[in-house]
Amino acid sequence: MVAFKENKGCLRWSTRLMSLTNDDISWYDRAYDGVQIIDSCGEFSNVPLLGTFGGISYNPVLARRQLGFPLKDKPNNILLEGLFFQEGKEPQGLKARMVRAWHKIHKKGRSELGPKNCMALEPYTAWVRKRASEYLMPYDYPRPTPLVVAGPSTLPNQGH
Repeated sequence: MVAFKENKGCLRWSTRLMSLTNDDISWYDRAYDGVQIIDSCGEFSNVPLLGTFGGISYNPVLARRQLGFPLKDKPNNILLEGLFFQEGKEPQGLKARMVRAWHKIHKKGRSELGPKNCMALEPYTAWVRKRASEYLMPYDYPRPTPLVVAGPSTLPNQGH
């Protein structure tokens, strides 16, 4: 991302990240035009991921923009439910359920997700702002102003 290479104001990464706008990010790579995305697995409304020390869930509804699909409205809460367990401390056989879920993968493509346009519409953006506020995360940062190098206060003599 060019925006991080051009940090002329020497801002902290967190401030710089929060100040990015839609124009700073290349959201979509045409290489993904024909792909279907894993939308959920088995009984889960999202994608369970297993690691060596436990498991978590991945919510692909929040990443659709990276594949060129618009983010129109706030996602349903069920699509954002989180899963987490530590190895040896798993409630209700969660690890076994997550493993079984990968035998029934649910995919979606252009026919289910609609035309591509890489936009985040106002209802979605309003939801992000509200959620950021609930979690006490700053959202609206002013765009950093480029450094202006002051030139000479008088023009050089031009032969007059």
